[in-house]
Amino acid sequence: MSARENERLGLAAPITRRDFVNGTLAGAGAALLGAAAPAAAQGLDERFTGYAGVGDYARSNGNTATVVNAAHALRDERYENGLASAPAVDDLYDAVVVGGGIAGLTAAYEIRAARPSARVLLLENHPLPGGEAKQNEVVVDGVRLIGPQASNDTGVPRTGPFADYWEALGLPQRFDFVEPTGAARGLRFARDNFDPWYWDERVADIGWYCDGDAFGTQAGWHRNIFADGLRGVPLDAAAKAELLAWRFNDRTFAPPDGGAVDPWLDSMSYGAFIERVMGLGPAAVRLATAITGTTSYAASADAVSAFGAKLLRLPGVTPPAPPHAGTDEAFSFPGGNGAIARHIVKALVPEAIVGTRAFADVADAPFVFAAFDRPGAAMRIRLGATALAVRHEGDPARAERVGIVYEQGGRLARVEARAVVVAAGSWIAKHVVRDLPPAYRAAYDTFHQAPALVANVALRTWRPFAELGITGARWFTGFGFWANIRQPMTYGSYRPPLDPDRPTLLTLYTGFPQPGTSLAAQTASARGRMFATPYVEYERQIRAQLQLLFGAHGFDAARDVAAIVLNRWGHAYVSPPPGWYFGPGGAPGPREVPRRPFGRISFGHSELAGRQSWTNAVSEGRRAARQALDALG
Repeated sequence: MSARENERLGLAAPITRRDFVNGTLAGAGAALLGAAAPAAAQGLDERFTGYAGVGDYARSNGNTATVVNAAHALRDERYENGLASAPAVDDLYDAVVVGGGIAGLTAAYEIRAARPSARVLLLENHPLPGGEAKQNEVVVDGVRLIGPQASNDTGVPRTGPFADYWEALGLPQRFDFVEPTGAARGLRFARDNFDPWYWDERVADIGWYCDGDAFGTQAGWHRNIFADGLRGVPLDAAAKAELLAWRFNDRTFAPPDGGAVDPWLDSMSYGAFIERVMGLGPAAVRLATAITGTTSYAASADAVSAFGAKLLRLPGVTPPAPPHAGTDEAFSFPGGNGAIARHIVKALVPEAIVGTRAFADVADAPFVFAAFDRPGAAMRIRLGATALAVRHEGDPARAERVGIVYEQGGRLARVEARAVVVAAGSWIAKHVVRDLPPAYRAAYDTFHQAPALVANVALRTWRPFAELGITGARWFTGFGFWANIRQPMTYGSYRPPLDPDRPTLLTLYTGFPQPGTSLAAQTASARGRMFATPYVEYERQIRAQLQLLFGAHGFDAARDVAAIVLNRWGHAYVSPPPGWYFGPGGAPGPREVPRRPFGRISFGHSELAGRQSWTNAVSEGRRAARQALDALG
């Protein structure tokens, strides 16, 4: 990349992306682009993490260098020599929860709700709780903008256990959203980032960039292509018929032997289902990969179980149905499902968030970090604490205690508990539970996790979108697949504009699928590539992609991009291969093994549901909490 090209894209501009959270400068963009990627063996540094925005969450944007280094040190057994001599701290806890995502927070909440006197410690390896349900915040030309780091998409649950939980946490029943002004009037905006990918493309105006590499024709934009039956899309009649048959399938498919449908679906990939069962071709599989490869599984359609596709309500494997039955329409809080995580934190440790339980306070007030882990408190949340070893004290069948060794700030410490909930992901669980039985370890070895990169790009203006009449964009060549401008929620003093001449956040969710490659190979390769790429190289790719897509419509990357915050999630999604959900003869699959408690240890991470969402995280956290309460007797 030439210095002239870097300047054209704005890489040399002295803007906020250079001001890393530790106050040091990363150096000129051109210099970083010429540097070798940080080696994992030597430890990642700030070239990896990059600009993180402002506010409390500037401490924690995705898997930061510090978090990754600690996890890789655990994986590589670099803590082993110190485990036996780790000093004991604190008195005996009733329960320790490993992992502070929504599942872990829920497990702690349920234990405390059932036993208000219980002493509970939650260990969270990130600087802030929430797992992938956190936010980024930036300020552009005096406008405050908030976007999700990953987890977003919800609806107000009206009935059932999630409605009860929603009410208990104090979440409102209705919300207000910013009305578009200026040239945005008349445009349709999704209120979240997931639905318009596929599930409900009718809620937003979606532009499809059809370029020569993907479509064999001159590059150009096409708007809401399925609304008019793909009439203007540069594809031949056969390919159009194939895509329409896939997208609007109204047939019901069943196994030829008359057996159970779900195990049959799990016996093949979704790509194979499209081709062999639906009788369609590569155009439909490619479009399906734009969905499975970006959200929920982050892997190609030819590698993901067709039953997994059913859980996403993709065509053919399930009748068309609204994904939010029993709720209001889909929406996102400004910081995604981080607002839900914050409400659980407020319920657990009220003093940890300034202010009252009113929604505006809980969603927006600063954290009080000293309140998270106060000595003597019945509920403590220990941040930046990476669990290293969890083991029963003696025979798991008769042990009365479990020992937990963790690292915090470079020092090891040990605590004991009468019960433990491991709410961290499978890739951590199988390393930290040192007396894990072979059956559990074998089950966890079947879990594959795909990485994802979520970028929140702060734009000074977004006139090209308005000119094209779109609020979301899809493409098939280059960096990423999809970008979206949400209709933002408003509450309290947070009232961002929705006007093409004012700043906004453009959110890009990017997976790294590799069709034609095994699931194990593509997820491992993608993770290695994502971790080996410095921040400024991703910045260059994002700027170049936006320039390619919108340059002809007045976009200038050097002028219009104010800041970019990256959130790297090395194990973002569980990716289910064929045969993962069901065993031989339709028996339970390997994910059911860790759902059973092991002595005084229970497992409660959202992967065990087979598809990750905040509701599934709550379900798994609740189940694990009940098992921990049984262990407490």
